[in-house]
Formats: sequence, structure tokens, C-alpha cells
Amino acid sequence: MTFVQRQVRMVIGIALVVVGLFATVAGLAIVVLVGPDGSVGIAPTRLLSSGYAVTLPQLNVPRLPGDERLRLDVTLQPGESPLFVGVGPTPAVDSFLRGAPIDVIEQIDWPGAARTVAVAGTKRPARPATQPFWVVSEHGAAPALHWDAVPGDWTLVVMNDDARRSVDVTVIGSVTLPALGPIGFIVLAIALVILGGGIWLTVRAVGR
Repeated sequence: MTFVQRQVRMVIGIALVVVGLFATVAGLAIVVLVGPDGSVGIAPTRLLSSGYAVTLPQLNVPRLPGDERLRLDVTLQPGESPLFVGVGPTPAVDSFLRGAPIDVIEQIDWPGAARTVAVAGTKRPARPATQPFWVVSEHGAAPALHWDAVPGDWTLVVMNDDARRSVDVTVIGSVTLPALGPIGFIVLAIALVILGGGIWLTVRAVGR
């Protein structure tokens, strides 16, 4: 093997080692964060609003291959009064809350924080549990919502059950996509093969 060939093998080997290291870290992160069941936990997050509701309108659920379903689990920790949590079609929720002062979640930071923007208004909405458009909803002292999401444009709403102003609630939950579980282990296995191949090429080039 010529000097140039050894140098080329060494460069390729080092490149594979670098790629393998990054891929291994990514695979480990997926395995640790997602777990074998494909579930990502939502840290306890406090939601505050001086208005009537806190909404999360970014629930645009895509159509997934096969029979895969995205699962959303949300639990509200007990507050001073009964609470409501529900998911409804975004146009229907917008119509229900139009003209009411609310807070809209723009971004969920990690961990346990949410950025909201206040929407001004003067209208008082009706009690949320009386509305017919919710695809899933729960209300009570500590309502727990479990939803196998279907494709569409949805909005999550958190309110007081009696529709009074001032929302102060802590939310916990998880998002589960079963396919993510095996993906983490597959990425990790491929990364280890790449890393091993890179180390082998590098050692061989140095040895020669």
C-alpha cells in the first residue's frame, strides 16, 4: 500500500469516526429521551392567564404511514377550582373564544416553561363543557385527557370549568409515537457500525 493510499484510508477512517461519534450521541439521545415505547414526557409546566383560557393552537397532526397514531396525554394538577381541558377543531375553537381575552402558547421551552402571548377581548365565553365540538375533553378537580390523535388542525384549550377568568394551572403529560422507539435503537446500531468501521480503517492505515 502506497503512502497516498494510507493517507486516503486514514482520512476516510477519521471521517467515519467523527460521523459515528455524532450519530452515536444522537442515537443515545433518542433512546434516553424517547424510550422503547416512543414516548416523550412533558415536564410539569405552569400556565397562567388573566383571561378565560390558555390555548395551544399548533396541533397540526399529519397523516402517518400505516396505522400509526400520535398519542397525547395531558393531566392538570388540582387547582383552587374545577378545571377543563379539551381538544377541538381550530376553526370551532377560534369561533368559541373569539372576542374573549385569552393567552396563546407560542412556544414550549424545555423544561417546564411556556411562552404565551395575550389576546385582548371583552367577551365572556360559555362553559366549555357545554360545547359540542370537542373531539376529546375532560373536566373536574384534576382532569386527565388521553387522545389518539387523528390528522387535522387542532387546538388544545385549558380553562376553568365554570368559565371564570384567571387561569392558573400546572400541566404534565407526554406525546407518544410508537415508531420512535425502535428508530432510536436502529440509529444507535448503525452509528456503532460506522464508528467501528472508522476505527478499523484508521488503525489499519496507521499500522501500515
